[in-house]
Amino acid sequence: MPTAAHAPLTLEAVLELRATLSRFGRGVATPRRAALSRARRCGFVDARALLDYHDLMLFLRSHPATRDEYRIAARELGRVADALREVAEHGRAAERRALEQSGAAWTPVRASFGLAFSRWLVDRHPGRATLDAVEDEPLPLAESLAAALPPMQAEIAGGGHLDGNAIAATFAGAGDRLAWLVRAFDALPASEGVREQLHESAGAWVTLAPGGSALSRTFLRGPGEAPFLVDRLKRDVDLAAAIEVPLPRAASRTPAEREAIVDASRGTLAVLGRETDAMATTSARDTEYHRLGRGLAIALHAPAAARRGTLDAHVGFVLFRNRVPVAYGGGWPFAGGCRIGVNVFPAFRGGESAWLFAQVLRTYRQRFLVSRFIVEPSQYGQDNREGLLSGAFWFYWRLGFRPVVPRIRALAEREAAKVAADRRYRAPITVLKRFTSSDLALDVVPGASPPDPGALAERASAWLVANGRGDPAGAERDAVAALERLVGRKAPADGVELRVWRAWAPLLAQCPSIAAWPRAARAGVASVLRAKARDEFAFQRSLLAHARLCAALRALERSPAARV
Repeated sequence: MPTAAHAPLTLEAVLELRATLSRFGRGVATPRRAALSRARRCGFVDARALLDYHDLMLFLRSHPATRDEYRIAARELGRVADALREVAEHGRAAERRALEQSGAAWTPVRASFGLAFSRWLVDRHPGRATLDAVEDEPLPLAESLAAALPPMQAEIAGGGHLDGNAIAATFAGAGDRLAWLVRAFDALPASEGVREQLHESAGAWVTLAPGGSALSRTFLRGPGEAPFLVDRLKRDVDLAAAIEVPLPRAASRTPAEREAIVDASRGTLAVLGRETDAMATTSARDTEYHRLGRGLAIALHAPAAARRGTLDAHVGFVLFRNRVPVAYGGGWPFAGGCRIGVNVFPAFRGGESAWLFAQVLRTYRQRFLVSRFIVEPSQYGQDNREGLLSGAFWFYWRLGFRPVVPRIRALAEREAAKVAADRRYRAPITVLKRFTSSDLALDVVPGASPPDPGALAERASAWLVANGRGDPAGAERDAVAALERLVGRKAPADGVELRVWRAWAPLLAQCPSIAAWPRAARAGVASVLRAKARDEFAFQRSLLAHARLCAALRALERSPAARV
């Protein structure tokens, strides 16, 4: 690792610098400038300190107090990238291991990506991703690809003497093995969903080698905007007020600009070895981008029409602060309810995490007219000891979220009272674990709770079982016929819209009152289903605008379940 005549940058020095750069306002300009000047003259001799400094410069880039700091952060990230390259090419094995999976420039990331994400990597970042291994688990690659290979190759693959790695190496020849694998799965005579499942069953692993490219946390950036200069951190949040601040009118963007937003969001997850279905299958058409103020912007991504949930759908997001990705997550809006989750990246946790989350809730509240947000236990400690130790439950509690299970809420209120009486008190891990037996809810608008899509799906399934009597396809046809009678129009002949009708028919067949609705309300049901097939954002607005339909769904969820 390179050294310099000046004192090396240690972990302790980076920690001290972070404390200085996290202070804003009067009287801190000179200490910030002096501390940053000293750091810029330091060399790097410790891989962990190098990575921590890298993340601190990303923090500074997203939270600059002056334009000069904004420029310095960019230059320092370039200097860090040079040091990272030195480690990658000449560093000791222990140093290289310390940087693996970090997503920084010149450091490898190994992950198992789905077919759609692998296709994107091949198309948009050729040569940056390589096929690392095929595990042949739980299904051998030879069986997954049998229908796509030329007959002679299918026979060779099926002979049993080549494993998945050998098949890819042999049939790809001198070409890109990952590109060959993607093309082979794309050639399968099956739907995209089936191809995705077969690809996943083969257990393919990919290694990203970002080099000094934008496919790294070091250089990946969102859409260009003038930098916002931070004068203070927003630590205290009035959530009720924050989520009602109107969103600025979304600027019109060209298809190319929307594609760049999709690329930035996918890259944000890829360099961390992660993906979501929404991010993998979204398109420029299914993407929205909103500026939220103070340099923050959010990219919303709905999945492709054929990959959306039949009731709720995962609308993913990435938050950018001064173009730097600072968080990602997603919501599952449906009829006024929305399960929500956020992951603020470690470099940006602490100071403004509550404000960042408030801006996410603000966006989903207004774009999908959410009246109730739900946080699942996995967000605050279920099967996640780090979440328990960090007291993540109290983060949501302070924002107004409360357990939906009465006994857990009563327990939390007792624990909150102990904290209020003694600031040194900490709830035991055993108590925090008990909290994870309940969802947390934030009711933005008082009134009846929105219908739960999971409960509705169970009602639809039970109807198919009761009416199918061993013939689910026949029951589905009966349901579609019933829906046609209720709304007074024929189902679509094919395509995604027919799939939506088939999915909703067992649910709406249990709402005979639809037949007595005015003609416009009955036709409106078909319009809601059409929107679901075409535009997830429009679907949510269309569904909530149909008050009769939402009321019928709530009544169905709460009615006694029919016996099967």
